Amino acid sequence: MLDVIIVLGLVIAAVVAAGIIWSYRRFVETRSRLIEHMKNAAPEMIAIGPTDAGFAVSMLGTDVEVDLATLLRRRPARIAERDWFDRVIDDLRTRVPVPEAPPYLLIRDRIVPQLKPTSYVEVFERYPLPLRLVWRPFVPGVAITYVVNNPHDRVLVTARTLEVWGEAPEALHALAVTNLRAHTAHLLTELGGPQRRYEHLDGLDATRILVADLVVPPGIDEPVIAIPEETVMLVAPALDRAALAAETAARYGAATRPICSHVFQVTAAGLVLLDARPTRSA
Repeated sequence: MLDVIIVLGLVIAAVVAAGIIWSYRRFVETRSRLIEHMKNAAPEMIAIGPTDAGFAVSMLGTDVEVDLATLLRRRPARIAERDWFDRVIDDLRTRVPVPEAPPYLLIRDRIVPQLKPTSYVEVFERYPLPLRLVWRPFVPGVAITYVVNNPHDRVLVTARTLEVWGEAPEALHALAVTNLRAHTAHLLTELGGPQRRYEHLDGLDATRILVADLVVPPGIDEPVIAIPEETVMLVAPALDRAALAAETAARYGAATRPICSHVFQVTAAGLVLLDARPTRSA
């Protein structure tokens, strides 16, 4: 009888152990699939390491722990895994705290525009309204956003920030471009004047197309400008447009922070996006 009890106990222990192993394997595999799904569905979220209950993720400067074990227990029945993953992501976005707005009078001279792909702005549109960016279109696929250009970081201007400041979007844009002009004039002094290439100087290289009249060197006949990357601006005469367009396409395709694959012509009336409809200078 004792032998039967011992055998039965071993069988039960083996079954329990197998169940634990299966549950843990399911947990680990689900975690891996969720993290992989996030890379496409939520590119602003970066998994920063596993935890006992799930993993930690960094998004918009905030670290959040995902209790995947609890979420798995509460997962609704008859829901496709990808749909459930999307629900988890949507819930995570509601957990990002709304940052405090910096004092407007103290930082207003550091507010500058920054060009970003429209897809970058669209990521923030998935967040609660206070966290959405203040922006305006520049050309198709490219948006003008706004940042507080601090010495060691850049703080995004969000809808909540603008509300606290009590500023109108048009006034913010005018102020930001004015500040960019002053910042660019100072940079050009350090560089010894306008250049044909601005590469990896301060992260606002492409954005300076908004003040094209400052950055185009004198003596260039019918200048054209390209901004293939966030940190690159290229200037050339119209005669070199084909070569500039080829370089722009190549650099845009290889960039980690691409901006625009087209070339712009600088005219007295403003910027013209070549091979597309004219656009007003911002």
